[in-house]
Amino acid sequence: MILYFVRHGQTIWNKEGIFQGIKDSPLTELGRNQAEKLKEKLNPINFTHFYSSPLGRAQETLAILTKDRVDPKIDTITNFREINLGKMEGVPKEIFEETYPNQFYNFWNDGKHYDPTEFSGETFQSVYERAQDGLQELIEKHDSEDTLLIVSHGILLEAIFTFIKKEGIEYFGEKNVPKNTSYTVVEYSKNDFKILDFSNISHLK
Repeated sequence: MILYFVRHGQTIWNKEGIFQGIKDSPLTELGRNQAEKLKEKLNPINFTHFYSSPLGRAQETLAILTKDRVDPKIDTITNFREINLGKMEGVPKEIFEETYPNQFYNFWNDGKHYDPTEFSGETFQSVYERAQDGLQELIEKHDSEDTLLIVSHGILLEAIFTFIKKEGIEYFGEKNVPKNTSYTVVEYSKNDFKILDFSNISHLK
C-alpha cells in the first residue's frame, strides 16, 4: 500500500500567525494556488481512495486536489484532525508565548515536556495515539494494492511520521512539521511503514 500524506494549503490564520487547532480558517489565495499546483503534480497518479480530516481547511484542500477526478472515493477520517489547543485556539503566537512561555517553547522544541493542562489543550501523547489509531483504520480498510491520498494537519502529520520512525513524543519539534501542501510518501508492506519521500514541495518551486 502506498499512502500520500498532504498538509492542507496555507490558511488566513497561518498567514497571520494565529494558532488554529480544531478551530478553522479558510485557505488564502496562496493556499488555493498551492493546492492547484499540487493537483497538477499528482493528477497522473491513480489513487484508489481519498481521505480528509473533518476540518474545513483540509476538506477545502482535498476538494481542489480531486476536482479533475471522475467519481473519486472520498471519506473523512476523524482521528486525523489537528491537535486541540484549547484556549489558545484563535490566539496569535505572540500572545501564546507571553501567556505561557514555557509551554510555547515546549510546543516547538521539547515535546516531552509540553503540558497544555493550564489552557485545556490536548497532549502530544493523545495526538500520537490518535495518529496510530488512524493508521490502523486505513490498514484494516485497504489492501496491499491500494494507493491513498490523505489530507491532514501539521502536528497530526508530525505524529504520524514520528510513529512510523519508531520515535516518541520527545522528538516532536518545529523542524518535523511538514510544509503547507507538501506531500510525504509512505509505503506499508509486511506490517511495517517506511517513509519514501518527506515533505516534498517541488511543485511549489
